[in-house]
Amino acid sequence: MTELRLATRRSTLAMAQARQVAEMLQAAHPSTTVSLVGVTTTGDADRSSPVTTLTEVGAFVRAVQQAVLNGDADMAVHSCKDLPVSGPEGLDIFFPRRAAPWDVLCGSTLDGLPEGARVGTGSPRRAEQLRQIRPDLDVAGIRGNVETRLGKVSAGEFDAIVLAEAGLTRLGLDDEIHHRFDLEQMVPAPAQGALAVESATGSTAASMLAEIDDSSVRETVEAERALLSLTGAGCRSALGALGTANGSGLLLSGFVSDEAGARRASAEGSSPVEVATRLQTELAL
Repeated sequence: MTELRLATRRSTLAMAQARQVAEMLQAAHPSTTVSLVGVTTTGDADRSSPVTTLTEVGAFVRAVQQAVLNGDADMAVHSCKDLPVSGPEGLDIFFPRRAAPWDVLCGSTLDGLPEGARVGTGSPRRAEQLRQIRPDLDVAGIRGNVETRLGKVSAGEFDAIVLAEAGLTRLGLDDEIHHRFDLEQMVPAPAQGALAVESATGSTAASMLAEIDDSSVRETVEAERALLSLTGAGCRSALGALGTANGSGLLLSGFVSDEAGARRASAEGSSPVEVATRLQTELAL
């Protein structure tokens, strides 16, 4: 019997994601038991700073990574979009199967929102694309976990909010989805819907995680994260990217809004870095 400890944030969504990873590992290795190690991060403790700032500095992942580096856990699981492109040495990253990457509207359909309706999001990327679709809307910042944000809609603080479909699905809250934004409406955040599981290089956990690593997810997520790395963009930037595999390699679609205006582009390539470099050129970043 192999016993593994999986570090995770303590939020309801993070715990649900960790249980999914545990189930994948146990399905691949029936004699393995996985226990969850809850970690409170600085991002969870800070209730006042904008979520974009906290995500950019890794406030939601550093303490979870440290649990592995300190030997308090064998693995660490993160929402991949929270993971900075540069991290501590000594950790390998694995990417299990990916959930739907799309952004969704909760509280109302898009067409059902009246002029001037207040819509909440903590993401500049979502806010900029939403304003392009419906410039009449009052797009306002919001913080809190999924349940807290949904509660603010129920309480009448917002007419609707934009969330990630993956998080709602993992929490069994698909019935909260009133509109799914397609790629033409809203390009997702790089690595949205993907999980990243880290373990010490060369460890038993790393060899076991390699068996649930999805090569197609790895390729597309690495392309999306490569664009982040090449451009130096962080979560405070209005940058979106979504990779898909095609017959000849990779297709990477992107959106950016900055002082030069909003623009969209796509590029093809045979490797993550190649396609990200081409998209960087197409987006003039």
